[in-house]
Amino acid sequence: MDIATLSSLQSSTNAQSSSASAALNANFDAFLQMLITQMKNQDPTNPMDSNQFTQQLVQMSSVEQQIQTNRNLETLITTNSIANANTAVSLLGKQVEGSGTASLLKNGQADWTFDLAADAPSTTVSVVNSEGATVYSEDMEGEEGSNTFAWDGTGSDGSAYPDGSYFLKVTAKDSEGNAVAADTRTKGIVTAIDMSTTDPLLTINGAQIRYSEITGIAEPEASGS
Repeated sequence: MDIATLSSLQSSTNAQSSSASAALNANFDAFLQMLITQMKNQDPTNPMDSNQFTQQLVQMSSVEQQIQTNRNLETLITTNSIANANTAVSLLGKQVEGSGTASLLKNGQADWTFDLAADAPSTTVSVVNSEGATVYSEDMEGEEGSNTFAWDGTGSDGSAYPDGSYFLKVTAKDSEGNAVAADTRTKGIVTAIDMSTTDPLLTINGAQIRYSEITGIAEPEASGS
């Protein structure tokens, strides 16, 4: 979300609130005109019940307060979006960790971390390329909590795969064959930021993860470390 987009969002928000306020003012003016007309033409021997008009005035006031509340909420949302965008921009070039399945194979090394909700003796990890094809698969015993998996770039068929982005699919089952939830995390350098949404998308290891899914930030590791 660049400056132009943010300005457009704020202008749209202000326009919606102004439109609602204008509609309310028009209705309120029409209501007052009707009220004055009825009062001028009422039968003095059988005056109108003022309770009805009082209730309508209260309703009009409630609507006005609701519009003002909505306007304040919209302003807070816009402000929060701007803050998120500014913070996301500062992450460009930083090393971050967050929920995601992508890792970058470089010099024959790609690493993943995944959390399991329970022990999973029957766990299968599969490495998938950018075209969605499984290039490597391995069975392992998963443990509750944090688990790590490293891949050297060699496929199940013995082929050496080129450097690039690869994705990890984790299928885990407990001793009774029940599925165990897995949360895969990715770590890498932020190379691009898409700010077209209120929750910016950060490109890491060739894939996008949401700004709200970032769990850790660090300075990039020195080359050769």
